[in-house]
Amino acid sequence: MNRLILAFAIVAVMPFVVLSTSVPLRLFPYSSAVVEVLLTYAAVVISFLGGIHWGVAVTQYAAKRNIAHMLIAEGVWPSLVAWGVLFFGDTYTKLLVLTLLYTFVWTIDSLLYNNDMIPQWFFNVRCIVTPIVVVSLYVAYFGLI
Repeated sequence: MNRLILAFAIVAVMPFVVLSTSVPLRLFPYSSAVVEVLLTYAAVVISFLGGIHWGVAVTQYAAKRNIAHMLIAEGVWPSLVAWGVLFFGDTYTKLLVLTLLYTFVWTIDSLLYNNDMIPQWFFNVRCIVTPIVVVSLYVAYFGLI
């Protein structure tokens, strides 16, 4: 894996780690505000992942049309759910829904990798970053209890 790619992946995951660990450690006086920033960042990143799936759909449309159609829908609805959950529901539900969305998108990436639709380096990055993101969201969840 390219060091630059890995460095950017680590930088991208750091807000998850820092924000989520600050909740149980009570590093900031208003943990609810910290969680809102974490949730917003999580919604932005899940939207980014949906955009990547759209890119895969565009490049694979001629060869694998059925999968491309699925990716076009899948690339949109997790983003919509993530942004919608920011406005509705309690904080615990928001954290759990985002955790499920990240796990779902990672599962889609696994299927794409198994069908030779994404490169191994990208899937390797996702296999490093996604567990960190999911655990971070759980740390924030349990830190609020």
